[in-house]
Amino acid sequence: MKVSQLVKLLRNGSAEEIKEVFHNRKLVNQSKVRFLMSVKDHGVRIEEIKESQSTWYYIWRPIEGGRENLASQFYWNEGEYDAEGNHSLYDEYGFALK
Repeated sequence: MKVSQLVKLLRNGSAEEIKEVFHNRKLVNQSKVRFLMSVKDHGVRIEEIKESQSTWYYIWRPIEGGRENLASQFYWNEGEYDAEGNHSLYDEYGFALK
């Protein structure tokens, strides 16, 4: 998915649509999320939380009286993801691949 499509989704998409797309690592890789953090006109805030083995990203939309969590996603810090969104070292639960 192109970054321009992601910006449009963040501007106009429902929380369900945004969550579905951002949970798909085939469509949205870590470099796209990091780039979106620098874009200021999509109407959301992307928070990055670095942990020892992974980095989490939370997407927030401001609402009256606070904020709404639209989606979250993490990426393992070691190894790499292929074009299908599969990681080279770990599964979704952190178990080593055999």
